[in-house]
Amino acid sequence: MVSNCNKSAKIQFFTMVFFIFQLCFFSQDGLSYAQQEKLKIAIIPNRSNLGNEQAYSTFFDELEKETGIVFEWLGSTTYDDVIEKIKSGIADIGYVGAFAYVAAQDSFGVRLICRTLSKKKEEFYNSIIVTRKNSGIHDLEGLKGKNFSFTDPKSTSGYLFPMAQLKKTGIDLEDFSEVKFLKRHANILFAVYMGHVDAGATSTTAVDKIDINMDEMQIIWKSEPIYRGPWIARKDLAEEQFNRVQKAMLKISDSQENKNIFDGLSTKGFVKGKDSDYDNVREVIKWMHDK
Repeated sequence: MVSNCNKSAKIQFFTMVFFIFQLCFFSQDGLSYAQQEKLKIAIIPNRSNLGNEQAYSTFFDELEKETGIVFEWLGSTTYDDVIEKIKSGIADIGYVGAFAYVAAQDSFGVRLICRTLSKKKEEFYNSIIVTRKNSGIHDLEGLKGKNFSFTDPKSTSGYLFPMAQLKKTGIDLEDFSEVKFLKRHANILFAVYMGHVDAGATSTTAVDKIDINMDEMQIIWKSEPIYRGPWIARKDLAEEQFNRVQKAMLKISDSQENKNIFDGLSTKGFVKGKDSDYDNVREVIKWMHDK
């Protein structure tokens, strides 16, 4: 009888120890998860929110692996939406265009993590104004009275640079029969190609984002080279986190094993940049403001 009591007591004791061990283990695990570093990311809407999330998912996974930081995706509807999220601290880092970067930097301050690269590690792109070859439009003056499309009012190549050139040519918004803002660069090419609009402003990078016969299109204006858009961080992001993210992005860019990460993206890598890289954008903004 005593023996059975001792045996029962031992079972209860070890059960209690096992329970306490599990409680401590899972509590620590839960605490560790709760305390895991997280940064929120916002990206300009070059695609739908779902399209952007899917296109960047492999890159985000690799970035998490390299930094140990969990990146939370935030959908955005406009360029201003991304900038507002960075300004308010809702987003910690973001991918924006050159115009949006300069506006944010000069307004409330952000940090430049890196610039993006395209195919063959090209650092620049151009703004273009396109029409169909059969449109009867052969130069900028021929756009008067036509309907025209831009991407977003904060787009460098889809609004700022082409609008400045139009003004220099003597054309303002009221000179068009209709003006549309179609958000994405690929939308411009498609709308012009299908004849939904007579002409539009977009980026040279848009050509790789849509399957149309470019032989039926003509470029009637092309801008000077513009540094590709930057990844930025809110100005008060911890220095250690900023450096870790920047180092990881540059490492991913340089790795020959990570080429598949950029499949489906016009971005094919990253390079360190400096604020003065976007001075030509500032000059155009100033010119437009003075007008």
